[in-house]
Amino acid sequence: MKENVPQAVIDAANDLIKHYGESFKYLGLYKGHEAYMFHFPKNSFTGFPFVYLYDADKNIAVELTGEMALDILSFLH
Repeated sequence: MKENVPQAVIDAANDLIKHYGESFKYLGLYKGHEAYMFHFPKNSFTGFPFVYLYDADKNIAVELTGEMALDILSFLH
């Protein structure tokens, strides 16, 4: 399991971090990108998960939610 969340992922999740604190789960590699899921505190009712795909070569992260996030979670689990 990865220990350090890339800064680009943290930046992309800035609004969530402000409200819920910084907590991520590394999911693995998805189509050549590192995948991270924002981990909400217990008893939070939030709807769809937020997944971040990190491109290490370009140092960018893309936030995905909705059905795309569910597809990635299903693929990696």
